[in-house]
Amino acid sequence: MIRYVESREGENMKVNQILQLPLELINDVNCEEEIRDVYIGDLLSVVMAHGKEGALWLTVQKHLNVVAVAELLDFAGIVFVQGSYPDEETIQKATELQIPLLVSSKDAFALAKDLIMLGL
Repeated sequence: MIRYVESREGENMKVNQILQLPLELINDVNCEEEIRDVYIGDLLSVVMAHGKEGALWLTVQKHLNVVAVAELLDFAGIVFVQGSYPDEETIQKATELQIPLLVSSKDAFALAKDLIMLGL
């Protein structure tokens, strides 16, 4: 069940607040990063051109390059949708850089709806 969260004006939701959704945090990092936007995309060059700092990135891409893009754009975290799990090297690099990695069994559209219902 999803409940509505009222956010105070000017405040952003933090990564740890979205963990009430059916999301699996797959690395041991600080989840206090503020989410200022959500970006859905799989083509890395397009994500690099249009992603914004503080975004939560929803993608099916699961290789090491996603961590490089997330670091470059200073994303709040990466959510691998449709049950897509990255390899151990990708998880280790994200952990080293303190980038939260989450997995959702839902597709990006369904998860985006859940995030909106949470107040993001």
